[in-house]
Amino acid sequence: MKFLPIKQILNLNPVVLGLGISGTLLFGLLIQVYLLDRFTVIFGPVGTPHDDFRIAVFHCLLAGYLPGAYLFLLRGTRNTVDELEKILKPAEDPSCMDYSTLRLGKRALIISGLIGLLGAVLIPHLTTPSPWDPSTWNPEVWWHRVLGLFIGLCFAWLCLAVWNTSTITSRLAARIDSLDLLDMTPLSPFVNQGLLTALLMIGLVSLFSLFLLEPEHAVVVAILVGLCLPLALLSLWLPVRGVHQRICEAKQAELKWTRERIQQSRTLLHSDSPDVSAGRMADLSAYHQLIEDVPGWPFKSATVLRVMLYLLIPVASWLGGLLIEGVLDQLFM
Repeated sequence: MKFLPIKQILNLNPVVLGLGISGTLLFGLLIQVYLLDRFTVIFGPVGTPHDDFRIAVFHCLLAGYLPGAYLFLLRGTRNTVDELEKILKPAEDPSCMDYSTLRLGKRALIISGLIGLLGAVLIPHLTTPSPWDPSTWNPEVWWHRVLGLFIGLCFAWLCLAVWNTSTITSRLAARIDSLDLLDMTPLSPFVNQGLLTALLMIGLVSLFSLFLLEPEHAVVVAILVGLCLPLALLSLWLPVRGVHQRICEAKQAELKWTRERIQQSRTLLHSDSPDVSAGRMADLSAYHQLIEDVPGWPFKSATVLRVMLYLLIPVASWLGGLLIEGVLDQLFM
């Protein structure tokens, strides 16, 4: 039997990576609790050790979600490029960027990574007076601090990937061979790319919302959600920027052509058969109105509905966390 390389497996199914990282970290956290005989942090009364363990669990979930989302976004963008090849004309410049690789520049990765690490270092100051004094850390706080740096790094790289993949997808619109204003179906990969990116960012907001179970983390959650939600909406818009421009250009060209034909038909009203010219004028006027009514964005009402449902996911996540927390408190009080 031939086995696929691990890298190829992760590219085919990035969810495996996310679940593997989170599962391994959670298993390691439970092993630590067992070896140190600290079961009170799980089943004991609500307090600092109990809260620290819960936050450590949230960090483990985030540490798995971010790398998985990063690879999932890259795989989704490759699929989008493959689907768009049906309506794209070949690139005029053979030396232009190979969109199928989607590699991020080393310089951009280093700079964004440093920014993410800086944010991870500064954010704990919002909840703890001396967050980087190891003498005050219990075993669970060690997980917070170490995983926090990893999460900050991965979060910055995910934001960079969102910008990069969205920009690449938008630029592909310039290579659309022909655009049918009356059939936007071939443009759906652009919209799907935006929906995919928005969903990944809203999923991140859902995990951040779990930290609201700790009231002292409300400011941190507000900052993180304030970053992620605008980025989610921006990522929905960025991939279709280029398509919007192409649609507007095609509409103007078609409207100009129709107006010219209307002017010609108006002239013919005075010379040709009035019945024929009047019928042609009516058809052209109806077509002119039809083109004017074509939306400038390839979004449908179903797209807006899906985005609204996506925005409900963080609320459901937070309510689910409250429900589970209430049940556990009743069981182990």
